[in-house]
Amino acid sequence: MGGSVSATAGRYLNRRLLRINVGFLLSEGPGNAREIPLDFSQRVQVDEDLFLGALTGRLILTRTKEGILVQGELNVTHERECDRCLDEFKHRFGLDIAELFASPPDANKSVFSVDSNGEIDLAPLLREEVLIEASYRVICQDSCRGLCAETGDKLVGESSLRDRGAESAEEFTEIDPRLAVLKQLLQ
Repeated sequence: MGGSVSATAGRYLNRRLLRINVGFLLSEGPGNAREIPLDFSQRVQVDEDLFLGALTGRLILTRTKEGILVQGELNVTHERECDRCLDEFKHRFGLDIAELFASPPDANKSVFSVDSNGEIDLAPLLREEVLIEASYRVICQDSCRGLCAETGDKLVGESSLRDRGAESAEEFTEIDPRLAVLKQLLQ
């Protein structure tokens, strides 16, 4: 597979496009390598419940004694929910891939393997990497202030309390009677 892997039609790209034939590398012997550019600029289905907005970058496939070493730098766009305001947004991040696809399959060497057709399936590896990235907290933008604890409304800018008609934050917060003495210290 010498050229770039790309496509642009349809609602989303099927995960079959994430399968790469590496039989030619297996027959060439250890030490041989090929660069494979990836350019999926539209939605890619990685699994039944995981879609990527875009997937670009390059992979270097290297034949080793144990199988095919897949290394690369990928740029991924994934629809996420902001951890502060809960709005959906496109999260863009980079993935550094370095994984051995064992040939023949050997669970002691790698959980990934080259199948009997001489193909590797990148979908399980991408799923794993994206889910790890998704476990980290992210926000839609640096200025996101989250949600109001009292009303559940999205906070916008520093004047968000005034935007809702409040003159101060005190109108939205009740003071715990046990801490009322502390308020007197501020005056």
